[in-house]
Amino acid sequence: MVGPGTAGRGPAQEAVAAALERAAAVAHLNAFITLDAEGAGAEAARHDRRGNGARRWCLAVKDNIHVAGLPNTAGTPGLAGFVPATDAPVVAALRAAGAIVLGKTNMHELALGVTSGNPTFGAVGNGADPALFAGGSSGGTAAAVASGIVDAGLGTDTGGSVGIPAALNGIYGLRPSAGRYPSAGVTPLSVTRDTPGPMARTLDRLGALDAFVTGRFLTGRTGTGLPPDRTLRLGLPRHVFTEDLEAQVLAAWEAAVDRLGRARTVLVPVDTGHLVEYDARAGMHLVLGEFAAALDRYLARHRVGRGTAEVVDAAADPAVAELLRTAALPAGPAYAGPAALRGAVAERRAMQAAYADLFAVSGVDAILSPTVPVCARPLHRHEESLPLNGREVPTFATLIRNTSPSATAGLPSVTVPLPVDGSPPVGLQLVGPRGGDRALLAVAARVDALLRRGDGGGGGDGVPVSSPR
Repeated sequence: MVGPGTAGRGPAQEAVAAALERAAAVAHLNAFITLDAEGAGAEAARHDRRGNGARRWCLAVKDNIHVAGLPNTAGTPGLAGFVPATDAPVVAALRAAGAIVLGKTNMHELALGVTSGNPTFGAVGNGADPALFAGGSSGGTAAAVASGIVDAGLGTDTGGSVGIPAALNGIYGLRPSAGRYPSAGVTPLSVTRDTPGPMARTLDRLGALDAFVTGRFLTGRTGTGLPPDRTLRLGLPRHVFTEDLEAQVLAAWEAAVDRLGRARTVLVPVDTGHLVEYDARAGMHLVLGEFAAALDRYLARHRVGRGTAEVVDAAADPAVAELLRTAALPAGPAYAGPAALRGAVAERRAMQAAYADLFAVSGVDAILSPTVPVCARPLHRHEESLPLNGREVPTFATLIRNTSPSATAGLPSVTVPLPVDGSPPVGLQLVGPRGGDRALLAVAARVDALLRRGDGGGGGDGVPVSSPR
């Protein structure tokens, strides 16, 4: 690899070379499954020759989102030989906005997990502390962004797979409203709950990524309906989301609430226990009920040459393989069938109505909570369970506890890193009304400014839409 500063190299080639050097320096994070040094370098050279290299920037893409010519393993051996011929629309949109794809990132197998401890491609280390897990399932993207390899990244989110690793790595992440981003060219888990989602180290870059994908470009202010002098109304959950927090998370959360309470905000207690109950009745039933048919259609459409049962049989993670084989395949002994799926869909509709009612009655701009009740834990040791407040709790259920309800309902959520002192990263989750993604980003920017500067922060009222380079 040629080092930076080589004579005759243009700005895009410089950016790619710097990213590759950084990737080599933090290779122990195991953030990438495929690092496309040759392809990224060739693309950068083409842009430099055309004179548009200065607007190019480096992007990491989770390995279940199609990038033309690169393997799309979804973190599982059964798809290791699948190479898509075209980009997913979400990747194509970002390439049109200046992105050069540096490679495909490591992930929890088939996106069904929260640690990114992948037995085939290795566990992903945390970008803030490589001895800790990165979270999942989009852990490789979060680690690549947090460690400074790339300017931005794409993950996917079914029940928290963007928010969880963003929080645990100390970066910003957006799970968009259901249907806001195109889902074509993404290996499915649940067609109802899945969505691509961006991650970045700054909120303005996150907002720009959202605008690039959706095409909602505006000049100046972003038209979010959030005047700079309007007082924010923020919902504080009475139940579940703010309970049973690890000490470091509790300290960061309480400091944030105190800071916001002394700033230009109104903190409104809101009831959320019923939302968790809806999620318990709908969330996993949607995933398990939709998985087999969705993956069958995907494999046939892209002529992968394998069926869903073959992919599941080849899965390397025993927990993933067992869950899918017994409860998601129609022949499985615990498969609940179409009636259970119809029931879950009905519960989701009721849940969406309950969220809409909460926002309408309370008048809050966003619902706040810690993104994850715990901090990241050591690699390899907590795949099944972890200690929390004196007892052992299941890792998966604990890490998705606060992210899954809004994801099931299809609402947008933004994760903002909280200021911490001597602790691993802690994330603050803001959930907004469905379809209110741009307004939610503006609320998140205002909240972020209040937490970091202690003032109203005029810069937080709008989300700049500019090339994130």
